[in-house]
Amino acid sequence: MSRKVIILDGTKPDFREIRKYVLSTFGEAVWSEVNQEFKSTISNIGLNPEAGKVIENLKDIGVINFRLRLVRQTRIVYEYDEKQVLIHMFIHTKKDFRSHLMKRLFSR
Repeated sequence: MSRKVIILDGTKPDFREIRKYVLSTFGEAVWSEVNQEFKSTISNIGLNPEAGKVIENLKDIGVINFRLRLVRQTRIVYEYDEKQVLIHMFIHTKKDFRSHLMKRLFSR
């Protein structure tokens, strides 16, 4: 069963930042490739959200419906239920994941 995937408005600037960086550093051809990887991964998340990696920082406090998937050097962090998937953030692997995660998830 495929779930509806929603990229939250607060997440869109993250994606635009990644796009800008890849385009300016590597060019249009690489961006096209990376963008396709994001589309494919997001589609796969809608089909099988449980397959993502459990986020230990959240698991420790009893939150188990959040997962992450990796596209190259970017983590896609999402929450899911029986009907939909909410994408909360795109974050580079070099950023401080825990502080960024807590700030984003608890600032709603």
